[in-house]
Amino acid sequence: MKCSKCGADLPEGKLFCEVCGEEINIVPSYDPDSDISIDLTNVFETTREIDAEEIKQKKSIQTSNSIRKSNSNSGNKKKPVKKIKYDDSFDDFDDSPWDDDSDEDNGMDFIYGIIDFWRKNIVTKIILIMAVVLIFAVILTGVFYIKKLTEKKSSDYYYELGQECFNNNNYEDAIDYYEQGLDIEPENLKIKYAIADAYLSSGQDTNAVFILKEIATEHPEVANGAYEKIFQIYYDNNDWAAINDILINCDNEDIVNKFQEYLCKAPKYSVESGEYDDTILLELVAAPNGHIYYTLDGSDPDENSIIYTDPIYLESGAYDVKSIYISDLGVKSDIAEENYNIKVLIPLAPMVSIEGGSYNVPILISVNSDVNCKTYYVCYRANVKEADRLDPDPIDNKDNTFEYTGTPLIMPMGASEFRFVSYNELGIPSTVITRKYNITIPDATVSKEEGANIATAYRYSLGGLADLDGTVSTTGGKFEYIIEDAINIRNTIYYVINEYYVDKSNGDKRTLTGLRYAVNTKNPEDYGTLEVNTNGDFYVIKEQGTPIN
Repeated sequence: MKCSKCGADLPEGKLFCEVCGEEINIVPSYDPDSDISIDLTNVFETTREIDAEEIKQKKSIQTSNSIRKSNSNSGNKKKPVKKIKYDDSFDDFDDSPWDDDSDEDNGMDFIYGIIDFWRKNIVTKIILIMAVVLIFAVILTGVFYIKKLTEKKSSDYYYELGQECFNNNNYEDAIDYYEQGLDIEPENLKIKYAIADAYLSSGQDTNAVFILKEIATEHPEVANGAYEKIFQIYYDNNDWAAINDILINCDNEDIVNKFQEYLCKAPKYSVESGEYDDTILLELVAAPNGHIYYTLDGSDPDENSIIYTDPIYLESGAYDVKSIYISDLGVKSDIAEENYNIKVLIPLAPMVSIEGGSYNVPILISVNSDVNCKTYYVCYRANVKEADRLDPDPIDNKDNTFEYTGTPLIMPMGASEFRFVSYNELGIPSTVITRKYNITIPDATVSKEEGANIATAYRYSLGGLADLDGTVSTTGGKFEYIIEDAINIRNTIYYVINEYYVDKSNGDKRTLTGLRYAVNTKNPEDYGTLEVNTNGDFYVIKEQGTPIN
């Protein structure tokens, strides 16, 4: 084929004339009159991969030809030949044969560029692809790194680090990470619970409780759960006082009610401090799971002080009443105190030595009376209805009222109720004092029925009875021997058998004769008459009687 410009012969496949540098047009000119069908086979066969050396050679030829033409036509004022600019990049031809300023050619530029790229050798294409992949990898790595840097500033990041350390029993580092998370988000409940667990696991109970209290205070919606954790810590340490301290100052009624058994508040008084012109029946109120102890002289009460069981009777005088509540768990409340100044003319109420309550060993009851006063009492056993129980009165209830003469009273067996009252010289009564007792003897080997029979036989042996049924031949009446009391004499417990006379002629009216007998609750051979000396000491005398046939 020949160059269209200089006519030089050209080898097949050449894109530029090696003589003048003219571009070889391998695409035939379109002739509308010719066959519209064009065979492109030869076109593509003559097209081959552009060789960089050939491109440079073409540039060199064009440049040298331009220079020669410029020299040969230096005297002519012809338009200078446009120089072809060469860019060292592998695919940029600023003045390629298909490059001009038209919009249509710009669109073709992009298509030819793609074709040009795919005609590169395989090594070049691999390098370019790897370069693109590497760029994307660098971008993704940068994004990931930036994300990690951002996460390092979040509370969740430090929480996860703390959890990892916690699971590996590395509690100190876990606490450090949790604290960093709280620095970023101070109200994060998840981290607060986690750091409390870490403190607890590392033996720092005080710090754990501090965090949980903070949660309960700042987040009322989860206060119940926080308090339960706190109480569990104290419960495991048997620190009941600490639980009580929290409950005392807790405003959450649900928590207080739920853990009522651990609450230990000071007793409340039914009457406020002050001066009064009448006696006071003072009541003390506290939780049921414990006992109230009190003093009347201003000394601090403890478990060795008087146990509160009944209202405290305050008569004329000054009283500094202090009380304390001690729970069954041994927790002590604060001491409550009230002061009273009472000025009345009525006598002081009797002072009973034994407080009401249940006992396994019978105790003698002593009573102290006010000056120039007489004390009276009644004793009701379980068989007397509550409605029939009247206060002691030597006039209106003389059949059941007895004067206390100074001899200690024997505490009845089973349930009983004593009522005491003092009268001064003017006949003005004091306040009635009530004491209820319940005596049981769990280790007795002699039954009550057997003890009564022993006493009856003993009385029969002394004479005066017609038979073992207690019949009295001279009067037509009979004696009955009933075990109603018990007494402790030198650490030996005896049944006390009271003797009653039953008057058959008076509707079987029963009257105490005043005689009493005693039978050992564990030894049926130990029995006799019960006596008391001037000091109020009881003893048993076994008299010699007529042998029973």
